[in-house]
Amino acid sequence: MYLLNTPKEIIKDLAIRIEDERKVQKLSQKELSVKADIPLPTYKAFLYHQKLSVESLIKLLYALRMHDNIEGILTQRTHQTLADLKEDNLTKRVRK
Repeated sequence: MYLLNTPKEIIKDLAIRIEDERKVQKLSQKELSVKADIPLPTYKAFLYHQKLSVESLIKLLYALRMHDNIEGILTQRTHQTLADLKEDNLTKRVRK
């Protein structure tokens, strides 16, 4: 069963997971921000307002060794022939 979440809910859940992992690793917020090379106020803005750049998010994930799933997101599909491309409908335009 899939639960549909809004982007805000997903970001909030991610902030909770990162904060939980920080606590498991017994790091202070300051220690994590230094380890991730982001300013402490940036980390706190993420926790309390769910505002963070993609770059800072990736830095946090690497600092906490939570970056395993990033590889799956960045994996590109490979196509062998033009027929494969046509099957995936990648050549169609999206019109508004």
